[in-house]
Amino acid sequence: MTTTNIKTYKIKRECSHCGYQDGIEVSKKEAAFELVDINTFLGQSCKKCSSTKFTTSYERPDLDSELLKEWATNKELFLMPQDEELLLANGNYLNHILKILDTVSILSHKRNVLMDALCVIVYDNSVNDNSEQDIELKKRVINELNKRQDKLKLANDWIMDYIKEVVYPQLDLERKNGV
Repeated sequence: MTTTNIKTYKIKRECSHCGYQDGIEVSKKEAAFELVDINTFLGQSCKKCSSTKFTTSYERPDLDSELLKEWATNKELFLMPQDEELLLANGNYLNHILKILDTVSILSHKRNVLMDALCVIVYDNSVNDNSEQDIELKKRVINELNKRQDKLKLANDWIMDYIKEVVYPQLDLERKNGV
């Protein structure tokens, strides 16, 4: 008999009053999209002191194409409550982002978040106060943005002005249909 070893992820909470720690394990999807309310499983109050104030932390899985595709096609799923583009602005996710942009019919809002994330990668690797700039990554993302100027134009209003001020001058926007 073989058993399937399915990885689980931890959600932990710590009582702000007494420090008591408790937690549960959830699936990759539940952890990635924060689909589980730990209080539903453990109750609203601390088992030790009955306080109702907690600090909660999620063990997050690395995003893969499967998770990113599910997120990009479902308006109900979020990677985090706000600033999803900052989470996605990671060189490790670049190939997944490009694959989703080019091969999957995704929600326009999610397309805008992905394009914003690409701009954030360029921005983060352009500003002088980043001591860990990755110039090769920046060049690659600039090239990928140039290939997808139609999608960038659609996301233009979504991207913060301070990001555009740094990123757009580095792009080949002189092309027909540029932003």
